[in-house]
Amino acid sequence: MTLAERAVEMLRDAILSGRLPGPHALTERLVVETLGMSRTPVRAALQTLANEGLLSYEPHRGYSVRQITAESVTGAYQVRGVLEGLACHQLAEAGLSKATIETLGACVRLGQELLADGGASFRHDEWREMNTNFHQTIARAAGNETLLETLSHVSRLPLTSFNTIALIGATPDFKLLEAAQADHEQIFIALVSGQAERAETRMKEHIAVAGALIAKGMAEGEQHRSRPVAGRARR
Repeated sequence: MTLAERAVEMLRDAILSGRLPGPHALTERLVVETLGMSRTPVRAALQTLANEGLLSYEPHRGYSVRQITAESVTGAYQVRGVLEGLACHQLAEAGLSKATIETLGACVRLGQELLADGGASFRHDEWREMNTNFHQTIARAAGNETLLETLSHVSRLPLTSFNTIALIGATPDFKLLEAAQADHEQIFIALVSGQAERAETRMKEHIAVAGALIAKGMAEGEQHRSRPVAGRARR
């Protein structure tokens, strides 16, 4: 794991656990001093978390932690599932171009490669890039500009971006990654074979599972934050 990846995981954990609640200003200097890292990995980590929707950025003011709840994450994933499911349906009905088939096929093969040795040489950045490419390729190839614009907006909400799936936590859960990979393969097969309803259903299920897992982690974090307060009150 690179320093930037380590910084991402440490900051993400602090945000999700409530140690860095929103709204909370998060300066580059503060993070450098807190993590004991140089500015380069910290800057990359802050940008990654902003892309995930955990941080917001304003010119001349910097980054701040966004205020999020399990309910808001669940709602965002419900909308995302509908949109991406519709994209799959429309793409399967219209048919895939050769370029789209090649791109999605390459994503599927890379996913297989990254998980081939049981995760011994798993590379976070390549998985994130592959996953983002897979989902964005489908959305763009569907040819529905309104859908694409709406999905782009939803994906900027906290923890709803394409690269958030299955990567919450310091160590990826490879059972979840393998399940996500299997979903990608089934979605790809359904798209290529023109099975519009099947492609839509599999994508909706794929997104729903990811959203439920992240919302569950959020809810557990909220419960954990509430327990110490009661414990201290009793003492």
